[in-house]
Amino acid sequence: METLKELRQELKEMCERTKTSLSGIEHLIKYYIDSHRWTEIEAIKYTIDLFKNGTIEQIKIIGKDGKPI
Repeated sequence: METLKELRQELKEMCERTKTSLSGIEHLIKYYIDSHRWTEIEAIKYTIDLFKNGTIEQIKIIGKDGKPI
């Protein structure tokens, strides 16, 4: 099982590789925690899966004012 620290590191690396705003991703994780009452680990794992299945890239394409997040 991956630790929170390992998951956070993986998420950070994904953000850097894809030029995705880490602060934007942190807001998304906070949303999952607050709205769905997920644990931080659940929220981060789900977000990592969104990177892996291409959803984050799709969201970035339709970001605010047409600018990637």
